[in-house]
Amino acid sequence: MALSAQDKILYVANKLGLSSLNLMQGSTGAVYDVDTDISGQIFTSASRHANPSVTNLTQNEFEVNEALLVENIGFYVKDAAGGIQNFQSTYGSNAIILFDLIIGNKRVMKDTPVFAAGSPYTFANVANVSQAVGEDTLLSFLPRHQVFMEGAGVLIPPQVQWYVDYRIFNVVTGATITPGDTATIGCYLFGTRVLLNFNTSI
Repeated sequence: MALSAQDKILYVANKLGLSSLNLMQGSTGAVYDVDTDISGQIFTSASRHANPSVTNLTQNEFEVNEALLVENIGFYVKDAAGGIQNFQSTYGSNAIILFDLIIGNKRVMKDTPVFAAGSPYTFANVANVSQAVGEDTLLSFLPRHQVFMEGAGVLIPPQVQWYVDYRIFNVVTGATITPGDTATIGCYLFGTRVLLNFNTSI
């Protein structure tokens, strides 16, 4: 029998000695940030970003009674005007992001690829895709440039700093692609988030 997201959170919490997590309630949650410094790291400078269009964090560390079981990691491109751009059209169809997820001083995901184009298409960015249906043209946003970790997930526990290291390469030439000021890379972590449940804790 597979562990549920809640079971995994409680299992890790018990190993860490966090006995109060069983008094918490869980729901879906997401954190996001943009590498406005073009440093190759995302979430490390979240405390300097006051604009919610850039991040929804004040620090890259959860509070005492807060944790996130990451089940989906996605990347996007943000232009100078604040709009979301297609990764493939911005950096070319040969572009690939390789990223590491670091929690504390441990690298829990290493050299994980996210492709601008090509297979598999589930690793792709939010793109405005037009599809002709009869006489009408439908415009839809398709979820792309994501890494799904269904049935597994990675737990970010309370009071531990975490961040994403990333590099962009041309998969044909092997050359490193440097993000520009007009096309910075953003990342979001989505999954099951737990918070203190006041109904049972007070």
